[in-house]
Amino acid sequence: MNKTPIQYNLNGRKGFIKLIIALLVILIVVFAGLYFNGKSSQQNQETFLADGYENFRKENYSKAFENFVSAKNTFGTSLSFYRKIKSSDIYVTSDELLELLISTCLTAAHDKFFQLEPAPDWVKKAEDIIANNKLANEEQNNELKQLVSTAAEISELCKTYQEGNYEKAFKELKKVEENSLQNDQDFFIFEIRFLIACGKALNEPTILTHARELLFFATTDAGINNQRTQRLWGILTN
Repeated sequence: MNKTPIQYNLNGRKGFIKLIIALLVILIVVFAGLYFNGKSSQQNQETFLADGYENFRKENYSKAFENFVSAKNTFGTSLSFYRKIKSSDIYVTSDELLELLISTCLTAAHDKFFQLEPAPDWVKKAEDIIANNKLANEEQNNELKQLVSTAAEISELCKTYQEGNYEKAFKELKKVEENSLQNDQDFFIFEIRFLIACGKALNEPTILTHARELLFFATTDAGINNQRTQRLWGILTN
């Protein structure tokens, strides 16, 4: 029996409706997958961040760095989709994680610098992050670059000092100071530490007097009264 035009039309509509339903089901599955994968990525990121902060607090910088790298690796399409759905929440951005990674490198490096030891590994990690990533804020990006550049110069200074070239190290400190940022508190603390070391190594009371003046300024006028400045007073007087 031949089908009438009306029957062909009804069959065509049924086929079209089935296709639409199939597409809707596929879209729902895809969106659901993105949502739940994104939710899982967000939860993982929060766990990695919490572990990173805790390890940083304990001064376990290598482990903290690994945690922050793992947190950075959670970024992707599914996480972006999830955050758009849950846009009312506050999240750590990719730029903020980059800052965390660089800050961890610099903190670990300056811990070694305080002991007058070079930190080429930590400097290299920070340099690699800067070279392969760029923050949206140009000013902030340039500031981080300068902080890392200063850390690289300090590492070389410590190497020169360890080699026993105290006079050369003392002279090169001035160059590093000129290239550093005015608000680089870590360098300021290191400068005092290095002046004390050079003053004692060269047996130059005037260098030690200058170090004492800077340390007094740091703890009074600049208000930098922390564990490192307290240790500096002990190193200076012993």
